[in-house]
Amino acid sequence: GLSEENSLRILNPLVADESILRTSLRPGLLKAVRYNQSHRAPRIALFEIGHVYPKGDQVLPDETEQLCILVANADVDTALQQWSVISDALSIGALLDQGKVPLGLHSTRSASLSRGKTILGVVGEIDPAVLSRLGIESRVSVLEINLTLALTEQPKIVQASEINRFPTNDLDLAFIVDESVTAASLQRALRQGAGKRLVSIDLFDVYRGTAIPEGTRSLAFRLRLQEIGGTMTDAHVADVLAACVVAAEKIGGTLRSS
Repeated sequence: GLSEENSLRILNPLVADESILRTSLRPGLLKAVRYNQSHRAPRIALFEIGHVYPKGDQVLPDETEQLCILVANADVDTALQQWSVISDALSIGALLDQGKVPLGLHSTRSASLSRGKTILGVVGEIDPAVLSRLGIESRVSVLEINLTLALTEQPKIVQASEINRFPTNDLDLAFIVDESVTAASLQRALRQGAGKRLVSIDLFDVYRGTAIPEGTRSLAFRLRLQEIGGTMTDAHVADVLAACVVAAEKIGGTLRSS
């Protein structure tokens, strides 16, 4: 599933079928997954850290160090959990960008890890067509991180904050959006709308069906709210709701229910 346009060939390879400098660690790990499955291994989880050599504009290739993790019989949630652990450990973050899904990955269950115009890595699942071609009989989750970039990032300084002893309120909001609007962009809008009262936000439901217009989907989020200096009132919750509706409307979202 990888493009050969980004690769370099060795003029005098030691092995004839190993004449291309690798641009990803995925092929080798996928062969290892296939080998283990042929030996009836029930669950395979593999990782590798190594150098890749995508073609660049200069004479020498853009050599970078990469981390790749593959888990058989696992879906994108596994890869997202792995990214969460690594992201917390390195104190770095990235946006999930489904508009930039690399070749060889599942088109709707994968995303790039973007930091502005920089792609830090990818998270998701291997394309089913690739798995079928290789004879792999299960889903395979994948996480790739460009360590050359990640390890040079300036970590965010973690600062302790006082524990808020006031009770929290949960607010469930569902918005109808076009298929082109990503869940990440709507979540970002709601986070900005809720402001400092937001403790956490989680996507808990995605709906496509006859109850909403064709070509759209409903994304439902649970917002946990907490007043900074006292107990939240109905008026506070109403303020957050109104602000979230306005923020969602700016990217084309329509409130479905609350």
